[in-house]
Amino acid sequence: RLRHDRRGMGEDAEEGGRGFPSLLAAKPIGGQVGSEPFGAYVISMTRTASDVLAVRLLQKEAGIKEHLRVVPLFETKADLQNAPACMELLFRNSWYSANLSSPPQVPNVGWVPHQEVMVGYSDSAKDAGRLTSAWELYKAQEELVRLSDEQGVPLRLFHGRGGSVGRGGGPQWLAIASQPAGSVRGNLRVTIQGEVIESYFGTEHMSDLTFERYSTAILRSSLAPPAAPSAAFRETMERMSATSCASYRAIVFETPAFVDYFRACTPEQELKLLNIGSRPSMRKAGGIESLRAIPWMFAWTQVRMHVPVWFGVGTALRAEIDAGRLELLQDMYRNWPFFQSTIELVEAVLAKVDVGVGKLYEECLVPEALRGPVGGRIWAEHALTVECVTRVTGRTSLLGNNPVLKRMFDLRRPIVDTLNVLQARLLKDMRTSGTNPDLQEAFASTVQGIASGMGWTG
Repeated sequence: RLRHDRRGMGEDAEEGGRGFPSLLAAKPIGGQVGSEPFGAYVISMTRTASDVLAVRLLQKEAGIKEHLRVVPLFETKADLQNAPACMELLFRNSWYSANLSSPPQVPNVGWVPHQEVMVGYSDSAKDAGRLTSAWELYKAQEELVRLSDEQGVPLRLFHGRGGSVGRGGGPQWLAIASQPAGSVRGNLRVTIQGEVIESYFGTEHMSDLTFERYSTAILRSSLAPPAAPSAAFRETMERMSATSCASYRAIVFETPAFVDYFRACTPEQELKLLNIGSRPSMRKAGGIESLRAIPWMFAWTQVRMHVPVWFGVGTALRAEIDAGRLELLQDMYRNWPFFQSTIELVEAVLAKVDVGVGKLYEECLVPEALRGPVGGRIWAEHALTVECVTRVTGRTSLLGNNPVLKRMFDLRRPIVDTLNVLQARLLKDMRTSGTNPDLQEAFASTVQGIASGMGWTG
């Protein structure tokens, strides 16, 4: 149907939704200069093939000479599971498959029509927990690669990673080396945002190191991709994902007191007073489901609990260990790059958790009635996760294989402790006596200092 002229999308277009006016308003510019200055048109929260086709249609109606690349972004657990079926519908559409992407205006040697697909780490982790998010992302990429080969459509995966582990961050080499076979074929696209830009590209030397790591990892993954996991590995990961997700959602979404605990224990509400975000912290009024992933992770980072990264992992590992599968888990850790990277990233975050600091915030800010039902469950899961992770890795302590990183954490901890004590007191004063400019300025300073000490902001 996109071959034919479409009527009735002019002055009344804004009735169709918020995207109509903004896209049609681009006609005077986009119709003249083409697509090169604008890059990709990323569709957040893509759920159906019509989401993608609608954007192509709108670009046609806006008179844009060369369509922007339309990149579907699959973010939640359900959307990642549906991504292959959605893309298959698009590839089977004769018009779409014949018009995948416009060639760049600046000549690019070796360019071929291809499909770019973005996968989101932040919302899937907030939706289902870090372990389930990692596994659903892995499976979605596997299926998208298979579909790409089956349909003869070159695929480029675009990884929407944030800075923190809870939003897909971590060492570049480890992240790329743990991708499923075939998902890295000489190219990779990834978001680098926030404080990570300074960390990766702040100096000429750091820029050189960053490009060296990316180039080396991409070459190795392209030329010698990791072997596919065995059936036993996959079945175990599927069980652990289901167990972890159920445990995570039981406390975050199904425990009525959790939202009150979260807002009392962390500075989530006070962070809204600071001009530190590029977008509103909430998509709409509501509970955890309406909170954006960045403030969700940032709030937990400030109190040094990092709950979304590890909660549910201990329960999942314990179920497998109790079923007599510890040796299988250790085999997975030694011989499956994906599982090894998943465990080591969780281990690194567990090493950053400070139980004493977290309980200080509880004592200062959380009503006593909430500490047992919610706080007690959180600390019990934390102890369980530390125990099970060390049993799987075979080490006696966290980061036993990485003394440099452990030393860095140990050096920073006493410096950040002071800022946490001060922030907890400031939050108590702000909530009891009201916010004033002096308190707010002092609070903002603690936020910045803790974020720098933790090494990421969200």
